[in-house]
Amino acid sequence: MRLEGNIVSGSECGYGWVEWSGDQIEAVQIQGPCRSDADWVLPGFIDVHLHGIFRGDATPEMVNFMAEQAPQSGLTVMCPAMASDSPENMLAFIQKVRDLMRDPAPGSVKLAGSHLEGPYLDFAHRGGMNEIFLRDVNFDEIRSWLEEADNTLKIVTIAPEIPNGLAAVKLLADAGVRVSAGHTAMKVSDVEKFIAAGGSGICHLFDTFDGRPVENGVSQVALADEVLVNDELFIELITDGFHVPPALLKLAVRAAGVDRIIGITDSLCGTGLPDGAFPMTDAGREFVLKNGDVCRLKDDPAVIVGSCLTQSQAFYNLTERFRIVNEVDACKILSTNPARYLALENQNGRLQPGFCADITVLKSDKRSVRATVINGVGVYSNGD
Repeated sequence: MRLEGNIVSGSECGYGWVEWSGDQIEAVQIQGPCRSDADWVLPGFIDVHLHGIFRGDATPEMVNFMAEQAPQSGLTVMCPAMASDSPENMLAFIQKVRDLMRDPAPGSVKLAGSHLEGPYLDFAHRGGMNEIFLRDVNFDEIRSWLEEADNTLKIVTIAPEIPNGLAAVKLLADAGVRVSAGHTAMKVSDVEKFIAAGGSGICHLFDTFDGRPVENGVSQVALADEVLVNDELFIELITDGFHVPPALLKLAVRAAGVDRIIGITDSLCGTGLPDGAFPMTDAGREFVLKNGDVCRLKDDPAVIVGSCLTQSQAFYNLTERFRIVNEVDACKILSTNPARYLALENQNGRLQPGFCADITVLKSDKRSVRATVINGVGVYSNGD
């Protein structure tokens, strides 16, 4: 099989073709400069943090719909993220993702594992989380996650500073789970303790983060400042322009460099659909989705509960709307770096021979999905 268009392969970008046989890429050739009227043939998008898309959401009952519908947005690999919920629901979610990975439905996005955003978070930094599900660290609960997941629990977001938080970080990290600090009041001085315990990521930088303190007219180092300059940490970033203003997107990329930034959507059920009201995954709350804005709690519109961003829109935002990076670096942020974070860097995240034939094709506008190829099979096409 073969696709022609504007190819992004490693550090190169230009018009050419990619060829694959079975589920592996066999050859990539760039023959000349990019063409303005050509499709963009990119390494498949990877999202390590999304709560829903189209009619699916990150619950035991609906995560299969996420997996089946996500390729329409150009996604080839994802870690569905469940927000803080009851112990029973969170365990059932882990089990469901595990089962879907063992027996994936044809045409579905590839699941890299489950992501739990909570429930061990700081109350004052809960953001859109339902407070009734925030709780103290429970080691028996964590052990049950690990046992039932059978190595499919990939990411847990935690506030390391809460009682027993660092011990939980170590328990998870020692089991091979990526641990991300988020919804946290962690002090700057505690960042190195988090890393020493095994922490390796930062959940949606700038969101639920405190501002920079000022003492006697002198700015002090904030948590966001510290993680930007700490080379040990991967940094999630929502690139919709609302969760993080464009100037801060530029600051993050310039300070941290493109090799540590992971573009996430933090999207909710309804993403990709017309404006409307949709159910939250926890206790019957509702949110209102408005395209061109964010998802807001229906009963309190000032509370942002997630985005309606897709990775295809993120590519456009990064390269055209906000002009943060070029196409090569956008692919690092949306494909290569997430693959590294998930320990998939030897098979996903690049268009090069020997890698998995996971390919996202965008139309010349850089945001409309033309086609999605997973394991060498075209699972979505919008030829119009």
